[in-house]
Order: sequence, then structure tokens, then C-alpha cells
Amino acid sequence: MTRDTAIDRQISDVLARLVKAVDQLDDDRLDVSVADGKVVMDFADGVKIIINRQGVANQIWVAEPKGGWHFDLKDGRWICDKRSIELFESVSGLLSDKLGRVVLIR
Repeated sequence: MTRDTAIDRQISDVLARLVKAVDQLDDDRLDVSVADGKVVMDFADGVKIIINRQGVANQIWVAEPKGGWHFDLKDGRWICDKRSIELFESVSGLLSDKLGRVVLIR
């Protein structure tokens, strides 16, 4: 059964924004898919970045080749609990590094 809470709706909105922004990149080296609160970015070379909800913890988690990161909602922004970087800034950096061009996700 799916919980229907304000935080769940916020997480769903953030994931939808991420998917829309990545889709607009229109880069054939990147494919994005969504299922059950998980966004998977598959790159042509087999690398994956996975962003998913952790509803019980009220967090968004990002898994990427160099590690895994947990983001908490603080003052309306999703901030990494270890690196103090904002979620969209983090994803922008990951995509920029992988695609070899500046990517800004907002």
C-alpha cells in the first residue's frame, strides 16, 4: 500500500522534475526510465545513475559509480547529508561529468 503524505508528494514531484529535465537533454547516449519511485539513467557505456525515494526515511537516494548519497529535505531543498550539496546541483554535476558538457538541472 502506498503512503499518501506531503513528503511522498514532494519526492514524487522532485523525481518528475528530474525525469522531465533529463528527457529534455535529448542525448542519444542517455536513456531515462521511471518505475515505482525510481529513476534510472542508463548511459550507452553501461553506467547507471539511480535516484529513488526512501519513503520510510523521508529521503531521496542517489546511487552512482563513485558512491551512494542520501538527501534530506531542509528548508525546501534536498541536501546531501554527507556532502551538503543540493540534489539538482549534484545530478547536474554527475550528468555534466558523464556527458562531457555543462548540464544544469533545476
